Amino acid sequence: MFKKDISGTLMKMEKSNQTKLSFVVWFPFVRDHMMQIHEGSLVAVRNFSSDDNTHHYSVLRITSAMPMHYAMMTGKDGYPGFMEEAAISASKDWDQEKPVEDTTKILCDAVPSTFEIQTPRMSAAGDSESVITKEKSMPMPGEKVRILDDDWTGRIINHDLQQHKEGIIRLGTLVNSTKVDILALWDSMIRTHFGVFAYTNAGKSNLLSTLAAELFNNPSGRNVKMVVYDLMGEYGALLVDVLYNVKNSCIVCLSPNAVPDSVIQFWKAPDNPQFLESAAQDIVNTTILPKMLAGKKNKLIEPVKTLLQDGKIKIFSLGVTTMENITEEILNSADDSAATRALVGETREKTSNTPTTSSNIQRVIDFLKEYILPSKSSAKAEVLLNKLVDTLESKLVNIQASERMDAKFKITMNEMMMNLNDASHPSLYVVQDGDDANVRLFSYDLGNNMLNARRERGLLSPAVSFVYDEADQFIAQQSNDQIGMDESRQIAEQLARRGRKYGLGIGIATQRIIYLDTNILGQPHTYFVSKLPRITDRDRIQEAFGLSDETIQESLKFGVGQWLLMSHSATGIDGLPIPIQLPDANKRISDFLDDDDDDDEVNP
Repeated sequence: MFKKDISGTLMKMEKSNQTKLSFVVWFPFVRDHMMQIHEGSLVAVRNFSSDDNTHHYSVLRITSAMPMHYAMMTGKDGYPGFMEEAAISASKDWDQEKPVEDTTKILCDAVPSTFEIQTPRMSAAGDSESVITKEKSMPMPGEKVRILDDDWTGRIINHDLQQHKEGIIRLGTLVNSTKVDILALWDSMIRTHFGVFAYTNAGKSNLLSTLAAELFNNPSGRNVKMVVYDLMGEYGALLVDVLYNVKNSCIVCLSPNAVPDSVIQFWKAPDNPQFLESAAQDIVNTTILPKMLAGKKNKLIEPVKTLLQDGKIKIFSLGVTTMENITEEILNSADDSAATRALVGETREKTSNTPTTSSNIQRVIDFLKEYILPSKSSAKAEVLLNKLVDTLESKLVNIQASERMDAKFKITMNEMMMNLNDASHPSLYVVQDGDDANVRLFSYDLGNNMLNARRERGLLSPAVSFVYDEADQFIAQQSNDQIGMDESRQIAEQLARRGRKYGLGIGIATQRIIYLDTNILGQPHTYFVSKLPRITDRDRIQEAFGLSDETIQESLKFGVGQWLLMSHSATGIDGLPIPIQLPDANKRISDFLDDDDDDDEVNP
């Protein structure tokens, strides 16, 4: 249960505004001990529930561990000559391999985990009869503090998951011990929302790729659904293996602007091998790749060819619909001035029961461009008129391109919704476009349609996760002039508040938490946090989970792939921060590209 030959003393216990209680623990200084005591280590100390029959050990979490030397306690305020000599003399004590000098200690801060281990005195030497329960009392100051071994650390962290046989995914390992797996309930993580927060280059996209791959590769994830809103056009590469292997998956291009012209040529003439080669090459050339994968760019071409041939790179099509479906949302937002009412009435007359074809769209555009507003009309009427024209012109470009394409390369809103509501198979959609506004508006349409459909039909499953990468571009706290921002924020808030009742969850990833709408930010039950240099961003996370200052500052020391995982529903121990090392998505993708390249050599 405990690591051998290492124990400390609980020196202090006091109240804390964030964690109710905080503790100070001293361990004798030994160089080897400094390698075993880390932020995130779990330790156990007897509490006041202990009696003649049973030891009750409160489990604490170390939040900081620092070597301390008595001779250097005065810091820089002493006489310089004496202080320097004391420091030089003290440095010799850091080499001790046994705790022989009382002048040196390992000073640790700790917080409660809310769990305790109960061990009958007769079997204190064994683990078989020891049980984990909720903590019933507080630790005894002055008692011996011992470090839990890897086995019991794993039992504590994954405690509530041990009875689950399905629905479990392995996220990674404990940062300081590869022997401790960190498990999670994927369905709960999706339904109750998750957030990924870290500064630039900390690996947010890498984490989302790893999480998606684990979900879709897990046998229990047979009906998992995910929609990734990809503003940077990077997830085609970061999820290429998942797109390749999952039958009902594709990259959804919202307009011809989302792809090179060669792709459109291929969509029109898919049997032309020259068009296929050019389209694959151009997609790879315009795809953002992580530095580690830059040298494998050419190996990406063959998988992209397969995605193209299999119809897994599609253009979004309005499908069989009427013109009023395009204009009604805009018309409903009109003000009540006489000029606006007249414009709304005439537009509805032109679009009602009118099929959505390029010629019909052009006819309405021409009508609106020639429409004359009264000289005293409100500015809102002119804004409405221009918005209608811009929307229809954008749809016209899409319609004209898709009308000449094979149905294999088109996907409609109804088709996406049918797949997302079908529990018989997994589905992945990566949504891209050259215009961020189109992605924001599409996120509203899809999310709103899914929410309404599930509410009307009483559907609770399968679970669907709508992942907003660069979330500050979708759910900004303050209104701005960016087209579609109000719509994307509105549907994200509805999904965050009401979606879990219908199996619809959101995932948000950003480096600037301070910019996010607080109504949405407070909804996720699971957070992944890495380096956040700005205090304002750290404060938001600290407030959401009641973390101590030392705990949230742990993330500043993290390397790539290291995260502080906190969850109220998906992990085995609610609310306890877990320092986790996630697998590197680049390694997974690199292996996939190498395997695919080997297959091509064997089967030319």
